[in-house]
Amino acid sequence: MEDTTCKSVRSALWDYMAGTLEQSDGRLVEVHLGECRECNLHRAEVRSLRTGLKHLPGKTVSPLLRTKLRVIASREHSRQALRRDLAARMAEFRSRAKLVFDNMLRPIAVPVAGGVLASFLCFGVIVDTLHLHPEWKNDIPVGLFTQVVMNDVSPFSVSGNDVIVQLTVDENGTVSDFEVPQGTATPDELREIGNLVLYSTFTPATAFGQKVTGKILVNIHHINIRG
Repeated sequence: MEDTTCKSVRSALWDYMAGTLEQSDGRLVEVHLGECRECNLHRAEVRSLRTGLKHLPGKTVSPLLRTKLRVIASREHSRQALRRDLAARMAEFRSRAKLVFDNMLRPIAVPVAGGVLASFLCFGVIVDTLHLHPEWKNDIPVGLFTQVVMNDVSPFSVSGNDVIVQLTVDENGTVSDFEVPQGTATPDELREIGNLVLYSTFTPATAFGQKVTGKILVNIHHINIRG
């Protein structure tokens, strides 16, 4: 106590009567009470009030109020711990984040799980009706690529030496061009080769099932043709 005025002494009387006042301050209050009649009467009132309060019946606290008080005390304890330790702050932050995440997912989890299960159930009911029964009887096998094929050979003959001719067959099976890649041929030989390939029949090349232009090498040996 900085001073021993009546105001300061009267404000300290409750602690003085309870015995919680510091020893030095208690001696000052006691000296003042021995000298001040008004403060001594005020002490008698404080003593009477303390006695009356002690004889009041105890108030039973409801379980709900007890729980609320414990929650408030726990929060206050956590707040004080957070101010002292960084690790405790991080743990509290993780705990709150997990709680928020759980609270957000709990209302969604049941509807989502129900929707997924209902989807599987519906699909299981109708899956038997989705069977396809394709007809493969008239289907034509399709390769990635097929070469030109010579079907029929022209009745015309070719005189002269053996020669290898490269034919260009379009998508209609018609020879659109030919050349002699090795050696040379006279104009008469070229004319005979032209007559030969003109009246021969070919199956065009295919790519992914579609007819395309392709090339074929034909070895002409007099009148014998090998493809």
